[in-house]
Amino acid sequence: MSDGESAAPTPRQRPSYGLPGPTAPSPSSAPSAAPQGSYGAPGAHGAPDAHGTSGAHGAADAYGRDPYAPQTGPLPGSGPQPGGGPLPSSGPSRPRRRRGLWPLIIGLVLLLVIGPAATIGGIVWSVGSLAADASQGPTVMEGGSAEVEVSANEMLIVYVPQADAASAQCTAEGSDPGAVTTVPSSSSITFADGSEYVQTLGVAAIDDTTVTVSCTGTEEPAYLGPYSVFGMAAPLLIGPIVGLVSGLVGLVLTIIGIVLLVRSRRS
Repeated sequence: MSDGESAAPTPRQRPSYGLPGPTAPSPSSAPSAAPQGSYGAPGAHGAPDAHGTSGAHGAADAYGRDPYAPQTGPLPGSGPQPGGGPLPSSGPSRPRRRRGLWPLIIGLVLLLVIGPAATIGGIVWSVGSLAADASQGPTVMEGGSAEVEVSANEMLIVYVPQADAASAQCTAEGSDPGAVTTVPSSSSITFADGSEYVQTLGVAAIDDTTVTVSCTGTEEPAYLGPYSVFGMAAPLLIGPIVGLVSGLVGLVLTIIGIVLLVRSRRS
């Protein structure tokens, strides 16, 4: 090299980004010459590029992998979603469980079935003890008066014919003072034999006593009983109370069931 000539610039080596650079084949291992352009020959299709990879079809890359080999592994899009969430399911979704269905059914049963049945049942049970005697008719008092043995917590019901209801007056007294108590009444009833009577007096015994019943202004006064006060009053009270409580509970359950059903449909 003369002094007047400048040195040829040395070509810069391209960065390999961590990959091993191309190595020059030794003369002993150089492949035999082949026509340019044929497959498998180190030319346009087989010569390594700047990054050390081969351009021939089927040749391995710098990591020993064939870029044209069939890919294995999970399909695209089947990996975990960003944020670690579950994959969206493409299958049919399970039907949602409707909450509030059972409270609604139970509430309607209590409100529409149990409540009315308990109320009507209590009334029927209360008057059931009168059914047998009412079918046969009351006991007629001869001479307008009668004496009846009545135990504690029992009662008599005094009747007069419908035709004599305006003029008839009845009283009741126990063998001991204060042993009985009376309650006036004016309800009408028709017995099985077709006779029509009006209830004028109810007589309840506080203690065991003999009740003397007297009626004036009528020729055929009559009475029914004695009946147990608790046997008649208890079902008459218990039935409506049970019916009322059942109705309230049923109403609350019905409202809760409707609210839960509406919320489950919106969610």
